[in-house]
This record gives sequence, structure tokens and C-alpha cells, in this order.
Amino acid sequence: MTKAPAALPLSALERLRADTPATGHRVHLDNAGASLMPAPVVDTIQRTVALEAAVGGYVAHERMADQLERSYGALARLIGANQSEIAFLQSATEAWNRAFYSLPLQKGDRIITGFNEYCSNYVAMLDRAEKTGARIVVIGPDAQGNLDLAALNDALDDRAKVIAISHVPSSSGQINPVKAVGEIARKHAVPFLLDACQSMGQLPVDVEDIGCHMLTGTARKFLRGPRGVGFLYIRDSFQAQLRPVMLTNQAATWTSATSYELRGDAKVMEAWERNLAAQLGFGAALDYLLSFDIDALFQRSNALAARLRTLLEQHPPIRITDPGTRHSAIVTFRHATLSPATIKAEMEKKGIAVQVASVVHTRLDLEARGIDSAVRVSPHYYNTEEELERFMHVLESLGS
Repeated sequence: MTKAPAALPLSALERLRADTPATGHRVHLDNAGASLMPAPVVDTIQRTVALEAAVGGYVAHERMADQLERSYGALARLIGANQSEIAFLQSATEAWNRAFYSLPLQKGDRIITGFNEYCSNYVAMLDRAEKTGARIVVIGPDAQGNLDLAALNDALDDRAKVIAISHVPSSSGQINPVKAVGEIARKHAVPFLLDACQSMGQLPVDVEDIGCHMLTGTARKFLRGPRGVGFLYIRDSFQAQLRPVMLTNQAATWTSATSYELRGDAKVMEAWERNLAAQLGFGAALDYLLSFDIDALFQRSNALAARLRTLLEQHPPIRITDPGTRHSAIVTFRHATLSPATIKAEMEKKGIAVQVASVVHTRLDLEARGIDSAVRVSPHYYNTEEELERFMHVLESLGS
């Protein structure tokens, strides 16, 4: 019988796995890359595409408009926001860039970020620094490997125009102290842009509790939605401080030959053209998550990761590479003799999905620690302890 931690009733685990048919023939431990979508999500996408085939995309959108609006509401409930503070985009990268490039910057301004920031975010910072003359200030780790909050506090002055960090870095299971960052941002009145791609769906995320002004994420990771959907939260009281980097007919109304009027909500960042099936599929993923005790789901995901860390620590050729003192449902490690790419390929042959975390994804962190790549394993609440044991059995056999 499948084992379930006490935090999640066995009946709930059985429902989760029944709704995820691929778990019957595959061990999916790459939820930080893209989770397996549950059946209600797949059904919603297929029904929407079928409707578009029957009546055309415009009519389908008209008929499904109310359901689409409910999707915005579901995300707002999940993160403790107002529906007016939510925008849907085509990816988390687009969402983050729309927010970041809409912040006014000029020569001498400072962009504050962390040592474990994601590649696409950091490249955008380099781009804006080059174009505007702003300077990037990287906050390093403290003695315990955590984001140095004292250094962050000291770095904030009138020149600091944004704090942009990730909740959970892509290439490690570390959890950054985002609530403390929010308190420091509020103390210094500096806008706080949070990348929550890897935390949404595996950790509690409440924008009021964290204190961020903007937050971005994706549907496809721990939230278990489809690819091609990102989202952006902008606090209502902060929206007027942004200058949207581009406008569409969704963002503004053309009021005369020489004027237009901007929307007053987060949808000012959207385009009218959209992948309706994917966005409704994301809404179905949110509804599915909210139909459970989400705290129990989050606890299970992180309990499985903690169990995996224990198993890995008992295997001498393994060195866990997650820095810091607080860890999530992402586990990264190196093997003494096998490359991460080899381990990933051999696991795939056995029907086990893991991923390779590369220095190109979080260069500042991994390069400083002398790591070019690591194996990234990211269990989720629908995985089982038996699947972790199967993974370990294969891993041990590779080194024998």
C-alpha cells in the first residue's frame, strides 16, 4: 500500500494520483521544471480547444469570459490579493520583464538583487544598467549561507529603486527570507519585486504577509498548470508608480486621435490576444489546488524533500549542494564520479524524471561555489515515499 505522511490523508493522496494517470508508469521528480497536470486541467484545455474549433476563438472567448475572470479570482485568493491586482501573461519571464522594465531608472540609481538570482532576471538587470547607467548591487550570503539581511539593509538609500530577488532559486532548494526582505523594503520605502516561480504551489505565498509590491510566477511548475501562462501581481497602491514598458489595446483605450487612457488595474500589463485554453487550464489548476487542504499539500511536498535529503546523506558518493539553513521541495546534489547529465539520462531510461541545474541558470551562486552543474530533484505532493526509494535504488546502482 502507498505510504502517506500523517499530514495528508491517504484518501487525498489516492485522489491526487488517480487524477494524475502518468504516476502509474512514471516517477516524476522534476516538478520544479514542469509538473504533471491533473486530469481536470487537461480536460479544461481539451474542452476549450474543442469549443474554439467549433465556434472560433473569438466566440469561444466570449462564452468563456466569466470562467476566465474566475481564474483571476482564484489566483488572487491563493496569494491574498485583490483581483484587480492580477494580470495573466504568456510566461513568468514576460511577467517579470513587464514589471521590471516599467520601473523608472536613471543614471546613478541602484538595482538591488541577491547572489542566487535567476539568469533571465539578471540579464535584464544588466541590460537596463547598460542602457540607463543604473548600478546593480548584489547582496551576498551571510556566514550561514542565507541572504545577508544586514548587508541588504545597509545597501538601501535614496539611490535604491528596486529590490528584485527570487523566493526560491532555480538551482538550489534554498528559501530566501522574503518576509524579512519585505520588512526592510517597507522600512526604506523601496519597491520589492519578488520572483515566486519556484515557491508558488509548494510554499505558502501571501503578498500582504511578505510585503512585496510586485510578484511574478508561472503556471507550469508546482502549481501544475500548462506551459505558456505566467502571471503578475501589482499592489493596487503601487500601480501608478509604474510606466508600462509597452501598451496594447488591452492596456489602454484610444480616446482621440492624439490621446489614450490607461487602465487602472494590473491588466494594463496584458495583451488582449491570449491562449484562452492555457489560461483556463491554469484556472482549473488553481481550483484543483484550492479544493484540498493546501497547507497539508505544502507540508507533504516539503516532507518528501526532507526525506530525500536524509536518504541522499546516507549515500557516501553524494554531496548535497543546497546552501543556507531553510530548504524547500527542491534538492540539488553532486555525485563523486557521475556527471549530473549522466544521472539524468540514466534515470530517464528507468522512467524517472529529474533535471540538471546549470551554472548558466544561477551563475553568481554556483560559480562562487565551484559548481558547474548539479542534479535537481523536486518531489511534489502526489509523489510517494516508494518513488523516492526507487530513485535511490537506481542512483545507488549507477555507482556500483
